[in-house]
Amino acid sequence: MNVATKERTGLSMAAGELLAAMMDVTRVVSSRGPKPILGNVRIGAGLITGTNLEIRIDREIGEHCEPFLLPADRLLAILRACKHDDTVTLTPSGASVKVKCGRGSWTLPCEDVAEFPTWESTDAKPVCRLPADQFVRAVRSVAYACDRESSRYALGAVLIEVVRGEDPTFVGTDGRRLSAVATSNDQDTDSSLTLVPVVAALFAATLSERSEGSVQIEATASDVVFSFDGGVLTARLVDGRFPKWRDVFPEPANEPHAVDRGELLAATRAAAVVASEQSKGVLYDFGSSLTLSAKSSEYGESKVRCELVESGTACRVKMDPHFVRDYLTGLPADEEPNVLVHTTGPGGAVTLVCGEYRGVIMPLAEDA
Repeated sequence: MNVATKERTGLSMAAGELLAAMMDVTRVVSSRGPKPILGNVRIGAGLITGTNLEIRIDREIGEHCEPFLLPADRLLAILRACKHDDTVTLTPSGASVKVKCGRGSWTLPCEDVAEFPTWESTDAKPVCRLPADQFVRAVRSVAYACDRESSRYALGAVLIEVVRGEDPTFVGTDGRRLSAVATSNDQDTDSSLTLVPVVAALFAATLSERSEGSVQIEATASDVVFSFDGGVLTARLVDGRFPKWRDVFPEPANEPHAVDRGELLAATRAAAVVASEQSKGVLYDFGSSLTLSAKSSEYGESKVRCELVESGTACRVKMDPHFVRDYLTGLPADEEPNVLVHTTGPGGAVTLVCGEYRGVIMPLAEDA
């Protein structure tokens, strides 16, 4: 990131601009962390920085000054109390910083900036570069399938797999379902496997959604770096092995069923009304049309009919309706209107395909 080298003491800028940068950075700031100093943001050299030691966010603010720290929660509260077009002035002096904005002034204690933890991701190699909108869509379409609570750490990661000469693929799985999407890459890079913590991937997607440019992804042996318009997110890589996800997709054995994704989502939600924690499955009976049914001792029975755009090989399969719903709601609004449902027979995995967005759901036993 290119920043000016001429620096001065303190800074002065529009309160609204500083608030927007603060709201991005404080996604990873917590006053309840293992070190009290992590409750601060670092301001200086044209950047505002926050970290929780696992993820660091640097946002450009355009104003250059010698670095100093401020308690994130206090500064955020002050900025929210100011008018967006007011000018906020931050002036450090010894162990405090004077804040002026509008008719108010505050003196906040600050800690030694030298104690603030920073690290540089040296020797980073490019993983891929893709348009920001594609990056956002890819992350959000696979993140739901990750298992954030798993002790198998790789299941809490979004895999970015690059095979030289092919489009990068984003993958998420919790062992019971899997989601994958291919994206475009506008630079020539070597083959790689990059395991990004799902929380970091979602933060990077949120920070990139206002970008009109590209997201550059780089990695070292321990870190992944996302560079986008106006900032950088750096995160520790996830240790562990990711499942051989390509082996999970079954070979198509039957003719697929085509169904309107909106109709399938509505029918799934309707049938799942009577499902319970003990009996949470919905039976999908594919024939000339699709019939969804569910039953539980607590809430009763349901039966919902859903028209098929095109019928395939007749099959019955019981699935967790939350998994079906998550796949459908993770699809971009402007993607193809129909979903292809591939079944492989009793006990076999179900594959859902909509454009480049593929999902696999492991079925439940019919008596579950």
